[in-house]
Order: sequence, then C-alpha cells, then structure tokens
Amino acid sequence: MEVQINTIMKKLHIKPKKDSPEVILDHSSNLLSIKGICHPENVTKFFEPVLFWLDDFKKYLDANGEKRDIKVVLFFRYFNSATYKYLITLLQKINELTEIGNSIFVEWHYEEDDEDMLESGEELFEFSGLNMPHACIESKF
Repeated sequence: MEVQINTIMKKLHIKPKKDSPEVILDHSSNLLSIKGICHPENVTKFFEPVLFWLDDFKKYLDANGEKRDIKVVLFFRYFNSATYKYLITLLQKINELTEIGNSIFVEWHYEEDDEDMLESGEELFEFSGLNMPHACIESKF
C-alpha cells in the first residue's frame, strides 16, 4: 500500500474560542504553538487536525530528507483530563520528529503561581517520553 504524502505543507491556524486554544502549526517558520484554555466539548474533533498535521509534517520532512530546528511553544491557562491524554499523544508525535533527525525545543509555559500547571508539564514530558534536554519548563506569562 502506497503512503500518501502531501507535497505542499500548509499552515494550520485554529483561532481561539472560549473553550479551546489558539493553534499555529507553521512549517515555514518551524513553529508549533498552542496557547490558551483547552476544554473543548469534543476533544477528539479539536485535536484530530493537529495530530494529522504532525503526521503529514513528519512524512513531508522524511520524504524530502529535510532536517530542521523546530520550536514548540505550549501555554495553557487550563486544560481538562481529556485534553491531558491528547497532549501526551501530541508530545509523542513531536518526539517522533527527533527520531528522523530534527532538532526539537519545547517550551512549556505556565503562569507564575500555577504550581499545578508546572507539575502537569513535568508529568507530560515524562509520560510522553520526550527527552528533557529538548524541553524547557518555565513561568513566562
């Protein structure tokens, strides 16, 4: 069975809503960013295009033999338990980009006094298998 590969990558931009974050996945700037509150009514429907885009991006880079420096910025004011499960999958897919030779740097931002979000970031990196030398957890916002 032949694998279908996008020959042209398109930027994915999902505008923020009251219950879902802004998502920017941009292959041209090598930026993957998700910021905001995340408790969408249908978490699967929200994350599906994000995960598909990451799969396509990996196939695109692998098919073209490209190696890139990719920056991932994650900043959540709140997310629910269903989102947590998808964030593990998201970080696993991002980690797969390192397996094909790309350099990844992940920034996990949280509000200064939000110890729960700090701990969530640490747990997510651990559960996803993302190597900590490629990650940074910091209060910046």
